[in-house]
Amino acid sequence: MENATTHTDLSFEQIAAAKGVEAREPAWIAEKARRVDALTRDLAPLVRPGETVQVLDTTAGGVHALLRMGLRQPTRFIYDFHFFHHQDDPRIGALRAELVAGLAAHPPAAVVVLEESWPELGYARLAAFPDLARVLERSFPLAVTGPGYRIHAKRRDP
Repeated sequence: MENATTHTDLSFEQIAAAKGVEAREPAWIAEKARRVDALTRDLAPLVRPGETVQVLDTTAGGVHALLRMGLRQPTRFIYDFHFFHHQDDPRIGALRAELVAGLAAHPPAAVVVLEESWPELGYARLAAFPDLARVLERSFPLAVTGPGYRIHAKRRDP
């Protein structure tokens, strides 16, 4: 194999350039960072000091935005994936009921639904969780639609 290139045939600069290309930030990281920035900016005017925000997300940046803002969630659920698989399993039904009860007992300033989630993608996944869809419709009207998220703000009495 006379024409095969080995690492010893490459200069330090060539190796460093190749490694730099490998290590550069993928596009999805920059997109997520932009989403977190936008979500943080859109949530800020909707949340009063001491209030909470519930996020329905898996890895699209919702929890990152709450961390950046120093906000807590009103329930123990930091991800929503477990609400959307094996929906006929009584354990999933119990988790769903706990979330809905938690939102009623400790209403957050907002509920943020991230579009990218797992195992179900898109906002339409809420149709498979009718009790939550009713809570959002009744108590948390849609306030903001941002890049990859929707913020449902708590209905406030005048």
